[in-house]
Amino acid sequence: MTTSVGSHLHTHAHLDGTLSVGLPYARFFKTPIRKPVPQSEDALAAAQSRPLRVLLVEDSALIRRHLVALIEDTEGVTVSGEVDTEADAIAALQRDDFDAAVVDLQLREGSGFGVLQHLKANRPDVLAIVLTNSNTSAMRSRSMALGAHHFLDKSSEFDCVGELLEAMRKP
Repeated sequence: MTTSVGSHLHTHAHLDGTLSVGLPYARFFKTPIRKPVPQSEDALAAAQSRPLRVLLVEDSALIRRHLVALIEDTEGVTVSGEVDTEADAIAALQRDDFDAAVVDLQLREGSGFGVLQHLKANRPDVLAIVLTNSNTSAMRSRSMALGAHHFLDKSSEFDCVGELLEAMRKP
């Protein structure tokens, strides 16, 4: 069972722990892969020789669990941190070294916009992927202006997260 809100469908948790996303995943993802520019050639070589480290910024434990499964199934990629608030995300980004961040816009406290702002100002080398149910042109425009490399709709592009991270691993 899914619930429709506005012009898009939301994810729905089932009692057996599975997650459905309103629409079956379709390969409508045509946005070219935008990679952040590493600060040096040494950084690029290092990123390709070790697992890609990802920070998940998502307030739903169920969706985080499904993202972890999706990301961990992607060769050469690992989830190195999971947080559910803007403050925790910024603290993790200041404390640890990540190659990518998957950011929801609506968080338990704060918002993904603050995380994007921090990434743009302090960590432009981190691939910023917005994954949200707030799929409006205004949200997309604001996210991209704040430095998001990709903006994905949870209801139809959930699986694209793995594809983007896998593409980042390739030279």
